[in-house]
Amino acid sequence: MSKAHTVTMLAYDDCQILDVTGPLEVFARTARWLADHGHCRSGEAYEVEIIADRAGPLRCSSGLEIVAGRSWRDVQRTGTLLVAGGIGQDAPASDRALLAWLRRMQGRCDRLGSICTGALVLAAAGLLDRHQATTHWAYGERLAVAGRDIRVDTDALFIVDRGIYTSAGVTAGMDLALAMVESDWSREVALAVARELVMYVKRSGGQAQFSRPLRAQQAESDRIRHLQLWMLEHLDSDLGVERLAGRIAMSPRNFSRRFRKEVGVSPAQYVEEIRIEAARDRIEATGLPIGRIAALCGFASAETMRRAFTRRTGIPPTEYRKRFSTAS
Repeated sequence: MSKAHTVTMLAYDDCQILDVTGPLEVFARTARWLADHGHCRSGEAYEVEIIADRAGPLRCSSGLEIVAGRSWRDVQRTGTLLVAGGIGQDAPASDRALLAWLRRMQGRCDRLGSICTGALVLAAAGLLDRHQATTHWAYGERLAVAGRDIRVDTDALFIVDRGIYTSAGVTAGMDLALAMVESDWSREVALAVARELVMYVKRSGGQAQFSRPLRAQQAESDRIRHLQLWMLEHLDSDLGVERLAGRIAMSPRNFSRRFRKEVGVSPAQYVEEIRIEAARDRIEATGLPIGRIAALCGFASAETMRRAFTRRTGIPPTEYRKRFSTAS
């Protein structure tokens, strides 16, 4: 990049403050990291700005205020244009002048996208017609009917389809921003920035909106929750019903009944689910052989993993790696 790339965030009253500040902080921190490590001079990587219907303060859904530097009417070109999400998205989604401006801006910026329910604004402008897109999982059905032939994937953290970027809810906007940083600079830079922001990991878009640790906190009883976390750390162990029931001093029959009631699936289904997700992580982020990944994730063989992986994702592991690998 030879000059500063401007990242412009469209905000509005009752937007979600993290949809705005999360991605912008990623770009701002990247600019600082690059300058501090001698990759460019200060001010040469990214510049960030907030725009709105008018310049001045905006009240976010949390009650906190942010300040827009200028009106969207004053923006003719920018590097990356993002639309924030939030419970106030109906107002911009019904503003005909704003929607017409968004359509014009599609050809006047390098990247156009949305965070969370900002996708509903893009859809109202017709920019997601015949596109694959994502949004917060709770708004998937609404997004699907907000335009023509929008193919919604509420399991994805973010999606890039023919130049349009959409992300899932709230903090997933930071994952999208890191993916843009990786595209602009390198995976090493994106990982360094993720570490500086104390993010768990630079997640790829194909990962689920509900992480394995998060799902492990949804059971009612402490025993089931603790067991789920133990399972995540022992994927290559025997995770059969009798072994799992024994760990929490329950009969296999009672354990199976309680587990299904609290988690929503049988123990066997859950075990396969977490093993497949762990395999997806390793396929995306490492160059390990598929057979080695199968063993680390607790599958009896590479073929066993291949069948389960294909059944759950629709494609075999080798094809998944071709499409989604981020390993150097």
